[in-house]
Amino acid sequence: MVKIEKQSITSEVRQIYQQKCDDVIGDKSNVLVSHFGAFSQELVTSLSQGIEDLLISIGDDRMVIKRIFSILIEGLQNIRIHGEREESHNRQLAYLILADDKKTYRIVLANLMKSEDISKVKGFIDKINGYSKSDLKETYLSILSNEFLSQKGGAGLGFITTRMKSDFPLGFTISDLSNGMCLFSLELRLNRGKKK
Repeated sequence: MVKIEKQSITSEVRQIYQQKCDDVIGDKSNVLVSHFGAFSQELVTSLSQGIEDLLISIGDDRMVIKRIFSILIEGLQNIRIHGEREESHNRQLAYLILADDKKTYRIVLANLMKSEDISKVKGFIDKINGYSKSDLKETYLSILSNEFLSQKGGAGLGFITTRMKSDFPLGFTISDLSNGMCLFSLELRLNRGKKK
């Protein structure tokens, strides 16, 4: 019975992932890269390099590619460091979707999260989405110079960095899972610029 229940968590997350892929395609975006499952350091390195090579081959502006690369590294490392593990197999359930349309790139990153952490993360993202560029920069510098940065990171620095590099506010969804945990999905967009 425990095995069936724990398998259902994987099924729930996979279903959410598949629905997000369908939504992205339904929005007339092209899915360039997607991955469902665990994100080892080797996979993060391989995905990042492969995505950078793909974007270069597409011919987009180097500054856009650098921003996407930076966001991906930050987001994938965040999944590795902060993503909770599902109990049945002691592994992280997470996903990445990178898509594009004629005007923008769309990045979706999702990982398991404890329910009690959701309100703190939601409040922080809502707060920084309301910041001006100068507020973001000031907060970023303040955290770097004043806050304690632990081995797991510090004071939402990753969200601030990601928001600074994105052209739009950070979007997110939270899906309740049957094991009392949640799936946190962060979504952002960047304007694309093809080389002339």
